[in-house]
Amino acid sequence: MLESEEIPAPGTPETPVNILLVEDNLGDARLFQELLAEARAPFSIEHVRKISEAVERLARGGIDMVMSDLSLPDSHGLTTFEKLHAADANVPVIVLSGLDDETLAVETVRRGAQDYLVKGRADTHSLVRSIRYALNRIAGERKLAEERNLLRSVINNLLDSIYVKDVRGVYRLDNLAHMRTIGAEKPEEVVGKTVFDFFPHDAAVHFQADDQNVIRTGKAIVNRQEAVAQPDGQRKWLSTTKVPLRNNEGQIIGIVGIGRDITERKRAEEQLAVYNEQLREKNAELEDDLDMASEVQQAFLPQQFPSFPKDAPASESAIDFYTRYLPTGAVGGDFFHVLPLSNTEAGVFICDVMGHGVRAALVTAIQRALVEELAGLGRQPGEFLTHINQALLSILRRTRTPMFASAFYLYLNAANGEIRYSNAGHPKPLHLCRSEKRVDVLAANGTRPGAALGVFEQATYRTFEGTARPGDLILMFTDGIFEVEGPAGDYFDQQRLIAAVQRRLDMPSDELIEALLTETRDYSVQHQFGDDVCLVGVELEKLLIGVEGNGKAGC
Repeated sequence: MLESEEIPAPGTPETPVNILLVEDNLGDARLFQELLAEARAPFSIEHVRKISEAVERLARGGIDMVMSDLSLPDSHGLTTFEKLHAADANVPVIVLSGLDDETLAVETVRRGAQDYLVKGRADTHSLVRSIRYALNRIAGERKLAEERNLLRSVINNLLDSIYVKDVRGVYRLDNLAHMRTIGAEKPEEVVGKTVFDFFPHDAAVHFQADDQNVIRTGKAIVNRQEAVAQPDGQRKWLSTTKVPLRNNEGQIIGIVGIGRDITERKRAEEQLAVYNEQLREKNAELEDDLDMASEVQQAFLPQQFPSFPKDAPASESAIDFYTRYLPTGAVGGDFFHVLPLSNTEAGVFICDVMGHGVRAALVTAIQRALVEELAGLGRQPGEFLTHINQALLSILRRTRTPMFASAFYLYLNAANGEIRYSNAGHPKPLHLCRSEKRVDVLAANGTRPGAALGVFEQATYRTFEGTARPGDLILMFTDGIFEVEGPAGDYFDQQRLIAAVQRRLDMPSDELIEALLTETRDYSVQHQFGDDVCLVGVELEKLLIGVEGNGKAGC
């Protein structure tokens, strides 16, 4: 049974200091108990005589401090302290000895004792002071240990490698990420070693040179990216930061290093660079293809216009043509074509395919082929558009994406000024009656235009008639010319277009068309067209009486 006696300190403290006195000499034990009792401090003392009893008592907990003689019946010298310290390293120990041995005292304190008191020299004041200092020191050590544990927990949970080296390049601290990087499993495998223990010689020399440069100059290395050869021969990319470590006097005593493995990011960047190069090549190929498509589309458009009659010089033609074609991209969805039907008869086709770009341009190519194929119907505009619609639908129904096109077809006979036209959902052209100073709309007697091409298989288109006098201009266009948004959010609609034309009735046709483009472009909040623009002006210069017959002219 454990032999002990408890001597409570005077007073009734809420939290007394529980002291375990380990002393086999009962006289010495009584002396220390009396000294502590005189202190009138909150000390509660338990007394045991053997080291085995002390270890057993410490195991039950509740002891704040141990005061122990080194010479006990079952233990002697430093071994006594080591057994006490091993039983509970968190409980401070004050050594009591009858020997005034400075060497023993120093060695005991070095191994973890809080103080070394010589029996016979201790008094109440020195004993209490030693206890209080010991308790304060152990509290400070515990707080420091908690802070170290917190710091260790923080750095071990960081994904970046963190390490500390002294001025010789010897590792003093690292975290789990750094250990994984260099292939170590425990801090003990790293602390005390250098980079030469973990990296190939050339890489280690390079790292050490960086370390010494930071130590020598005090200048940090921040986020430097570099490739590092690994022991297995593979290359790893690291982002490295090294800053000088200074003591309280500001002297550099080592470095703190932070490393991040950016190998995956670098590989992704390299792969992205490959993809970007491949994309650049594909884009270059696409640009070449678009340039070729643009050239082909431009070749589809009339490069020279026929003369009427056929053998007349261009300056003496009875019918003149004025055109502007402005696609928003390399290729566009607008298209026009002129058919010379005879020495006095011309057919003019204009269309606007839904959308922009290559798909719309392909449909314009189809339209070009159909217009020329059906030129024999060019004197009957309604029948002409009806057959184009049927042919276009037979082609477009094979595609997955619906496509359609608005179109207008005009027939003009220079022998008598007769005009015929048909409309498939297209903006209504303007008829500039210059002799009467007015602008009319080819509105088919107020009826609505027919459906756009490529929508309804059974659609039929009507033919409407009119007349033109010499000097008249028929202006055909796509909706890009007036669907232009202004600064106030309103559009340059067809009414504004008619008014702009009315103001310029007396201008030459080519100047008038250029002025219209300038006015609508300037109206735009962005000073540019948002859609493809196509304008075709058909001007009757004179009547060819007697060439293909005579006819009544009038506006």
